[in-house]
Amino acid sequence: MLKRLMRRINLSAHNCIAAALCASLIVATGCGFAYATPSTVTISDSGNTPITVKTNGASVGSVLQMQGITLNSGDKTNIALNEKVTDNSVIEIYRAMPVSVTLNGVTSRYTTTKKMVADVLAEIGISVSDDQVTPKMTDVIESGDEIIINQDDSQIVAVSEPIPYTSIERENTELAPGARMVVQNGVDGEKEITYSIKYADGAEISRDRIGEVVLAEPVPEIIEYSPQEAFEVGKIPASRPTNYSKVEVFEATAYDASPADNGPWAGVTSTGMPMGYGVIAVDPSVIPYGTKMYIESCDGKYVYGYAIAGDCGGAIKGKRVDLFYWSRSQCLDFGRRSVNIYFLN
Repeated sequence: MLKRLMRRINLSAHNCIAAALCASLIVATGCGFAYATPSTVTISDSGNTPITVKTNGASVGSVLQMQGITLNSGDKTNIALNEKVTDNSVIEIYRAMPVSVTLNGVTSRYTTTKKMVADVLAEIGISVSDDQVTPKMTDVIESGDEIIINQDDSQIVAVSEPIPYTSIERENTELAPGARMVVQNGVDGEKEITYSIKYADGAEISRDRIGEVVLAEPVPEIIEYSPQEAFEVGKIPASRPTNYSKVEVFEATAYDASPADNGPWAGVTSTGMPMGYGVIAVDPSVIPYGTKMYIESCDGKYVYGYAIAGDCGGAIKGKRVDLFYWSRSQCLDFGRRSVNIYFLN
């Protein structure tokens, strides 16, 4: 009886110890995940005063993001953005800046993170001596600075030039009369022309064209048009005509066939042409009789249509015309306005 009692006491003690050990392990493990020790990281941003931060960021990129630091195009870091950071890591940021390099009078622009002239030239693949460069090879440059290189020799230079596109017109009878429509936009091509350039004292003294290569063929502009409506005096076509030689601005008034406008010549034109809509009075020294025209207001809000020069008037001098209407009310409505006159072919 006594032995059984002692065995139970020992078993109970062992169970308590095991339970305590398990609980301690769980607490220790949980605390380890909840309270990971942050890393101390120093960030040096392109010459600015370095800052030291404590961070839980796992990678260089995440650390910079947590600090609100943005990398622009061309910027570099001493450690890859996807690499892990460790305690006491130092992240250096090299900011890209624009510089100009003028080589024998030809200027090119680059973006670089290098600061010393020699390093910039080495990065872009230019090998020169110190006496050919301004500023000196050991000088430090800033954003927007220019490096000038003068050599007394020749250089092969490739220059890109556009090839202008052409326009092609083709008839489309399905379009409205007089209509025009661009069905394909034109795109300039590109060619590369190679020159041999000779220099003396840094100045260009000769340039010889030694080659040409077409990099991209131009794409022609294609315009479709409908057959032009036939000219008919007084007709208002569906759209502005395209077969004209020039467009000029005139001052226009209106008149009718009444004696109030024509006196004893009421109903008769100076050329003997019957009066009617589309027959207009002109200064024959400016617009010869028989000239065919298309007339609309300069603001595009009013269209008179096809007209012919068939009359004149005492007050119609220079760049002024008188448009015929059948009624006085129409003349008053028209009043006086500037018009575009299209002189038809």
